[in-house]
Amino acid sequence: MADFDPMKFFALWMFTHDQADDLMVQSVQRGRAGADEGMSGGADAFTDGFMAMVAEEKARLKEQIAFGNADEAASPADARLAEVRFEVAELRGALEQMRTTLDAMAAHVMAGKGA
Repeated sequence: MADFDPMKFFALWMFTHDQADDLMVQSVQRGRAGADEGMSGGADAFTDGFMAMVAEEKARLKEQIAFGNADEAASPADARLAEVRFEVAELRGALEQMRTTLDAMAAHVMAGKGA
């Protein structure tokens, strides 16, 4: 452990991250360029396309943070999910009302049979 060089360690760490950043930028560029090709764009088409979508989300997030409303921002998918949740809650309410009505009808029929 006496040969440990912290400067070299952090330099290698920075170099590794720089290389990874460069590879991601290249992947994003390929993903944007090959968006129309779909999965026929080669072996890395999925990764490149995914990285392009992540880069778009990063840009949106960066903009939201810059305006100070990162927590408030909702995507169209979030809005659609909220609509679906509302509809499910409405259906649950309707089902509960139907269940109550059926229980009351069953109790009335059973009371008539017992009399």
